[in-house]
Amino acid sequence: MSIELGVSDILKITGGNLIQGNDFGLVKGISIDSRSVAEGNCFIAIKGAHFDGHDFVADAVKKGARAVIVSRGVDIGGDVPVINVDDTVKALGKLAAFHRRKFNVPVVAITGSNGKSTTKQMTAAALRSLGKVLKTEGNFNNLIGLPLTVLRWEEDDKAAVLEMGMSAPGEIGWLTEVSDPDVGVITNISAAHIEFLHSIENVAEAKGELFKHMKSDGVAVVNLEDPRVVELARRYKRRTYTFGMQNNADVRFGRMESRALESVDMTLYVEGREYKMHLKVPGTHNVMNAMAALAVAKVIGINTEEAIAGIESFEPMSMRMERIQLRNGIQLVNDSYNANPSSMKEALRTVSGAKRSGRFVAVLGDMLELGTDSDRCHEEVGKFAASYHVDRLFVFGNFATHISAGAQMGGMKKDNISVYSDINKLNEDLLHFLKTGDVVLVKGSRGMKMERVSDFLKDEIGVE
Repeated sequence: MSIELGVSDILKITGGNLIQGNDFGLVKGISIDSRSVAEGNCFIAIKGAHFDGHDFVADAVKKGARAVIVSRGVDIGGDVPVINVDDTVKALGKLAAFHRRKFNVPVVAITGSNGKSTTKQMTAAALRSLGKVLKTEGNFNNLIGLPLTVLRWEEDDKAAVLEMGMSAPGEIGWLTEVSDPDVGVITNISAAHIEFLHSIENVAEAKGELFKHMKSDGVAVVNLEDPRVVELARRYKRRTYTFGMQNNADVRFGRMESRALESVDMTLYVEGREYKMHLKVPGTHNVMNAMAALAVAKVIGINTEEAIAGIESFEPMSMRMERIQLRNGIQLVNDSYNANPSSMKEALRTVSGAKRSGRFVAVLGDMLELGTDSDRCHEEVGKFAASYHVDRLFVFGNFATHISAGAQMGGMKKDNISVYSDINKLNEDLLHFLKTGDVVLVKGSRGMKMERVSDFLKDEIGVE
């Protein structure tokens, strides 16, 4: 069901002013992309880093837009209603908030420094017994993407699982107001976005806006292993449901058996009762993600066995600990979707435990948005690489020399480290270095596009 509103309704919801046309019309659906405007849409002109929707308002009208929302003057002629607002991104959010409140089904909001995308996918799987579940796709987790996700909401969606990203204070708070979640999850808090937020304490404050702005009867799903998350739930006096290693956790870890890079078999306890779960992804971090998803399902009222079956059906996401078997007996782990210090450490630790007959090779790119902590954090990653017994390190980017320095401080020989500013040179050298039995981890921040390494190896060597 596309959102259907009168122009007069849009004026009320957004607080805008009609500067052209009349308010008698009806629109169906919202678009921010003039290339995909459908007949009857309301086109919202949003100014981005690389484009300005105001430049394409006339194109949108030609394609059938019946109303447009702008924040500055446009000259399109005709009598199509033009609504002026102070902030078109906020107007989009207000329309999404209006649409969300038509539906009385469970809404889950998930944020955190690491694991939020995987936890979102696992949570949606855990809720599958309810029926169709709306969830954030790709990177639609920001001030534009989340409202667009909410505006896709249809009558047959029985729950919504919404991921929230941010780069500045206030963003999570606004997204929480838009989505009005019943359950909120902060997976963890670590050094991410430090460049913009300057300290981990500020990161915690920004993530904590989810708990702060949730509805009064909302439930906070709390990671007991993260004291900052525990403190946020306490500060905002939220009703909680907990997960972790602690004896008092509602969903408590028992033990696990890792099957190299393929899967994990785990025992856990839900409100004191023992259960088994099989995950198709490796790593302790994914065990925590799965427990968070199970905790959400319990809050919503899903039968535990059904929730576990749903989580067990979860398939690994592209570029997130994605295991690829190359034709020549090399295992490739493509974890290039994103990176920060804690996720780098977790990836190195997980891959270091893989069964292999050859060497552990790590190909690491820069971690972005760390500000003045960048040098230190990249040195720490180098030390992690040495401590997890990386045999050969290939590093790429502006901070590659700092990773190299840290690895040498950690005891790694300089001859076993290669530093690059040219990704193509790195690819060629890596291709000639790898041998049957090696395991290679590829990881870096999204802006580094480290999947170029994985794609090159797949193209040159082939995939089994």
